[in-house]
Amino acid sequence: MKKINYLLSIVILFFVIVVSINKAQESGEAKGKLLFKEYKCASCHAIESQGFVKKSKSSAPDLSNVGNILKPDFMKKYLMKEEKLNDLKHAISFKGSEEEFKTLIEWLSTLKKVEKK
Repeated sequence: MKKINYLLSIVILFFVIVVSINKAQESGEAKGKLLFKEYKCASCHAIESQGFVKKSKSSAPDLSNVGNILKPDFMKKYLMKEEKLNDLKHAISFKGSEEEFKTLIEWLSTLKKVEKK
């Protein structure tokens, strides 16, 4: 009986750890998405894979696949106007906190379209 209780405790502990890790990842993704909306990035950029549809006639690209195209370090520099993309600097520097900026970059890095074959 002690062995069964011990094994059951281990299984429950493992389940709790897995669920906690999954929730932490989901909350980071949700926060990045909220920051994208809060800082009005969607006023120029669409991310159709995330439900953001372009509201203006902006020529800014859809970012649904940005994680496959740009490295996080480049995204950081580009959004702070330290790098150029296609000979252009980003129109607006990010105005949030350093932690918010990190969360936003991490979320953008996860945006990767799955190619249909």
